[in-house]
Amino acid sequence: MNRETQSIEKKRHIPLWNTKKVVKKDILLIPAYIFFQSIIPIIVVFGTLGITAMITQHAPPAWFYNLSLSISFVLAQGLVLMLFFALHKFYIASVASRQFKNAKKYVRQILIVVMITFVLMLLIEWFVQWLPASLRFSATQYERRVEGLFLHPIALCFTFISMVILRPMIEQLIYRHIIIHELGKKWNKKIMIVISIVIESIVHTYDMASIFEIIPYLLIASGATYLYIRTGQNLAVAYLYQVGVQCFIFLEILSKVYIFYSY
Repeated sequence: MNRETQSIEKKRHIPLWNTKKVVKKDILLIPAYIFFQSIIPIIVVFGTLGITAMITQHAPPAWFYNLSLSISFVLAQGLVLMLFFALHKFYIASVASRQFKNAKKYVRQILIVVMITFVLMLLIEWFVQWLPASLRFSATQYERRVEGLFLHPIALCFTFISMVILRPMIEQLIYRHIIIHELGKKWNKKIMIVISIVIESIVHTYDMASIFEIIPYLLIASGATYLYIRTGQNLAVAYLYQVGVQCFIFLEILSKVYIFYSY
């Protein structure tokens, strides 16, 4: 291999994120996520329900809808992550490995911020019960949207994979990596931080019945962003934080669903 070829190969393995130039191909992740998250559930749910009805000549049971929906979310999110890895196949593994290795130094900070976030969320839940009826809520609209995915044991497994493992990874890539890191190269980074937190919160609460529903998601987004900036823009740290928070939320929704349906 001559010197010119070695130089080309070396450049191919250098992450573009280290440069001052915006990596525009990463922005494709946003429309890809919207597309896959919208289309895959339609294909999987209506496809499986339709085929089942044709074979059995009976309407599929209610739990089958929730099972196919939870599987479709895993497939959609998996495809988005595969797309991102394909875009950076020459160096993504080494970058991810390095970030997770460095994240070990911040385990204590991650746990502290997770606990602070969860305690504040519990305080908000208690506080809103004292508000006027129009502002009060016992569960956010997001929790109501996903509670059906907690009703079947098998669906529960896929819901956990989607909610706790895959989606937090995609959210770090979109809200921290693309909006803050990449678009922050072009526009003021402090403004992009605020925009990132606001967009992430609105995405979860677009159908909120009370304005106070957005506060827990502002806390989660702020916690992830704080750790991301604090640790030198380490996505792995922000990801592990969000996994921790999502574990709490998963268990909280699970307990609410099973307590409600046990009566």
